Amino acid sequence: MTGLYIHVPLCEKRCRYCDFYKLTPNEVDSMELFLQCLEIELRRLPRDFAPDTVFIGGGTPTALNPAEYAKMLEAIDRRINLSQVVEFTSEANPGTLTPEKLQVMRDGGINRVSIGVQSFNERALQLLGRIHDAKAAVEGYHLLRSAGFDNVNIDLIQSIPGMKPDEVLEDARKVARLEPDHISFYNLIYEPGTPLTKARDEGRVVPPVDDEEADNYFMVKEYLECAGYGHYEISNFSRRGRECLHNVLYWQGGEYFGCGPSGHSHWHGRRFGNIPDLNVYTERLLKEQNPFDEVEHLTKEDKARETLVMWLRMTDGFDLNEFEKVTGFSADALCGEGIESMLEENLLQRTGNRLRLAPDALFISNAVFSQLL
Repeated sequence: MTGLYIHVPLCEKRCRYCDFYKLTPNEVDSMELFLQCLEIELRRLPRDFAPDTVFIGGGTPTALNPAEYAKMLEAIDRRINLSQVVEFTSEANPGTLTPEKLQVMRDGGINRVSIGVQSFNERALQLLGRIHDAKAAVEGYHLLRSAGFDNVNIDLIQSIPGMKPDEVLEDARKVARLEPDHISFYNLIYEPGTPLTKARDEGRVVPPVDDEEADNYFMVKEYLECAGYGHYEISNFSRRGRECLHNVLYWQGGEYFGCGPSGHSHWHGRRFGNIPDLNVYTERLLKEQNPFDEVEHLTKEDKARETLVMWLRMTDGFDLNEFEKVTGFSADALCGEGIESMLEENLLQRTGNRLRLAPDALFISNAVFSQLL
């Protein structure tokens, strides 16, 4: 598969944990110039690029007003044959949804929405710096359902400082009661330079220890599986047939373009990222220049290694013959010694011709992947 990612660099406010590139409404007068330059960038995509999936992220796409959102969708529609797009996702945040905006999204072809709830715990939401409370999160979800969206993901964050295990489990209970089609349950990451990381470094915020994080992870995994959600990727759960195809594309080594400031692309062995600066991004496109600086040329072997570890994020792992067909390399030729070592340590499991992470290694997957790379 191939995919298109659109980065909307706008948020109502900056959350304390997030380091994604974005601006707040008081930092940008209008998104008009961004939308104009986004269309320029879309027109410059290769003629043969016909994505199977489109994902609008950010930032907060739903921080755009209805007219701006409609203009963005029209620009995408002029370049992409949406009738061939299988999955068209937009991220959304509670507190930024209105019936008018949701109608624009539906009319423009959006068929999947990912809503950033993060937690139903009021103290946790305040610590993270979210603009919504638990009531607004539930109301936002029901707005999506009322608007006719039948494929909805809810994003949650676990192991938030101050949350006890029973509170983490309560988040899982509340999300399961809402019955979304997909649930993403990510561990909180302390990104350099964010206010939450500074608070941690100064001792004002104390994260749970590794063992507690692991216990939370496996507790949530067990609960959601019992609630009928398949655990198909390290941090993702879904009803049957509702896996996020755009993310599966990433995990299985697919090709993609990312448009907008800080959008990242991988196309025919070249990897590049747009500059994370709206002013420079628009200035360059208006001057018919590239919005990115450095292009990394991956060897086929490097790409195959990356595909191997990304594919292992899927809990079913991968078929070794299929991997060789896709990449041109056998997994054993690429990482034979590392694979054998981790099979002995029960960090990896091989069943027939299939290789996957051992269930107990899911929480420490990054350590496994670093050895394979």
